[in-house]
Amino acid sequence: MSDQLPPLTPPGPPGPPGPGPAPDPYAPARSPYDAPTSYQPLPRPPAEPSTGAGWSIVALLAWWPFGVAAYPHTQRATAALGAGDRQTFAAEGAKARRIGIAGLVFYIALTCLLTVGGLAGVVALGFWFEDVEIAADAATSTRYVDDDQPGSGPIDGTSVRELSEGSCYLTDGLTDVVRTVEVVRCAEPHGGELYRLTHVPSDAFGQTDGVTEPAFPGPAVMARYADETCRAAFESATGTTAEDSGLHFWHTAPDPWDWRALDRQLSCFAESDADDLTARVSER
Repeated sequence: MSDQLPPLTPPGPPGPPGPGPAPDPYAPARSPYDAPTSYQPLPRPPAEPSTGAGWSIVALLAWWPFGVAAYPHTQRATAALGAGDRQTFAAEGAKARRIGIAGLVFYIALTCLLTVGGLAGVVALGFWFEDVEIAADAATSTRYVDDDQPGSGPIDGTSVRELSEGSCYLTDGLTDVVRTVEVVRCAEPHGGELYRLTHVPSDAFGQTDGVTEPAFPGPAVMARYADETCRAAFESATGTTAEDSGLHFWHTAPDPWDWRALDRQLSCFAESDADDLTARVSER
């Protein structure tokens, strides 16, 4: 084995490139339609300015004052484009676009506001109907309640809605809200009587056309009408005023729901302080 080193190669310009790696015999053949291995996208040309005609139409459909304001800018942009004035064309088109966008935003905001206001109105209307029902109940001295709601009267008594004119009943144990009463003969000691049973006519609060049903007049008007009707009926039957009779008076009258269901019964009641009456009020 020799101890001498191999000769050094002097530096110089590189020689011709040597042969590359041998092709892979098992590699699939490339098609001329294959995509190139590397792709450099071409830069997109700048967008052409617009006359804003589309935004003018959008503004006109969304809220017409904005469309009217955008239209002159669209016209000036179109004229400038025809004259080759690119600067005026771009500026006027941009103004029409801004006005159109403002009109669309205004329309969306107004639609949202009206939607929220409409929903709030529906909720408020529901509360108003509930208040009307409560006010109608408060407008009468008593009210009829369902069987599953609290109210005074015997369990096996007669509903106040089922009493007929001239029915006498005991008042012992009754409160402001009466559900049922114990009916007795008017010749026996009793404290109350349904002395007048009538129905509120459709034209009681004004003329009607005879085709459509009149609207409910309101709880206060209905209560005043019922009170006047009952007092007039009492004075006609007894020949004395309600104030001079020494009796207490109350009535049941239609509420908005009864009125809509055409249940317009009006019942007039007279009661004493105790079960000490032994005849009808018209026979006293």
